[in-house]
Amino acid sequence: MSTTEARVIEGVEAPPAGTYTFDPAHTTVEFIGKHMFTKTRGRFTSAEGTIVIGERPEDSSVEATIEATSLQSNLEQRDTHLKSPDFLNVDEYPSITFRSTGFRHVGETAFELDGDLTIKDITNPVTLKGEYLGTGVNPYGAVSAGFTASTQIEREDWDMTWNMALEAGGFLVGRTVTIEVEVEALKQD
Repeated sequence: MSTTEARVIEGVEAPPAGTYTFDPAHTTVEFIGKHMFTKTRGRFTSAEGTIVIGERPEDSSVEATIEATSLQSNLEQRDTHLKSPDFLNVDEYPSITFRSTGFRHVGETAFELDGDLTIKDITNPVTLKGEYLGTGVNPYGAVSAGFTASTQIEREDWDMTWNMALEAGGFLVGRTVTIEVEVEALKQD
């Protein structure tokens, strides 16, 4: 088997073992939060990371850094507020980091990735539910692997407690935030 081919482990396709780096042109980190009655979506436009695919899947790991300053939600006023001390406080904490602590294959192409998520120098454990999307050689001759993963966090666990009570009851901003990640990663020689 060449190093460009996916492997089959216990009847399931897996990417070739090795170190991969995020391809920034084909990687997205997005978030979804509730504002009053609707979902508000945004993204971070700058994220880098390394994925190590182990010979044994459970030996795989991920490290990622997201530039909090790159937040965009299609509304400048909201972006400014989300970057303020009420939420991410990007002037003091310009980066968000994730470092995996465990990997589990949970069926077919699905996996769970446990790790430590650090926002505003506060670290809490999270579990991302993900899927391996495949491996191939891109038009430039590099081995590329695709992954998707998501998790839901309670923003107050990272000291993002700002909110406003609504006259009709409830609050302006929801407590949970969904994080969705799409990664195309390039195998390093």
